[in-house]
Amino acid sequence: MFDYGDVWVDDWSDMRQFGPSARHLRNIVLALLRDLQFATVLDVGCGEGSLLNDLYGVQPALLPFGVDLSESALARARQRVPGGEFASLDVASARLQRQFDLVVCTDVVEHIPDDRAALGNLAGMTGRYLLVSSLQGRMRGFEATVGHVRNYKLGELAAKIEETGLRVVRVVQWGFPFFSPLYRNLLDGVGGRGTTGQYGRFRRLIAGALYQLFRLNTWTRGDVIVVLAERPHA
Repeated sequence: MFDYGDVWVDDWSDMRQFGPSARHLRNIVLALLRDLQFATVLDVGCGEGSLLNDLYGVQPALLPFGVDLSESALARARQRVPGGEFASLDVASARLQRQFDLVVCTDVVEHIPDDRAALGNLAGMTGRYLLVSSLQGRMRGFEATVGHVRNYKLGELAAKIEETGLRVVRVVQWGFPFFSPLYRNLLDGVGGRGTTGQYGRFRRLIAGALYQLFRLNTWTRGDVIVVLAERPHA
């Protein structure tokens, strides 16, 4: 049975930092946020803190806050982002009683059965902007083994975010052709093996080569979906 708390001990930390698709997702997020004005940011499902750390490059005076279900992930995030504030939170059932200029939530909502409740909690914690990323298109078998309960249909995630009262201002669909379908099909064929665990020198070289190849993927077609929304008054 998939246990999200355990995967951060040995499996996911290097993947989130060095994995080619994770690195490109951070690039997309940073590009979408670069021209926005924000001082406080909440990363929901912050993991080991790599995205919050990279956000300093966009906003050096950033006041970062991260929440996650995994205490081992939060311990790593506190080391990576010593100026941040971190806490445990299950966004499927609760929200913090405060608002932030920006709320980001990457690779989380596809794990949550009641995603409408989670998106409502995310929207309730932002005073200006919300950015959510997930996967769309056909779910591969290996994705279910790491806790995915859905892949979104075309336009579904943006529509659900707008149900919260926010206004969608930008949608990126990334990955064609080298991430989706080619890389995802390859991973499905090997049961998802080869992406988790520690990345030594050789694995970092392979991941770096894939990262360069993925630079050729389009931002207008693909299975990685990134939605930026804002409060209408903002």
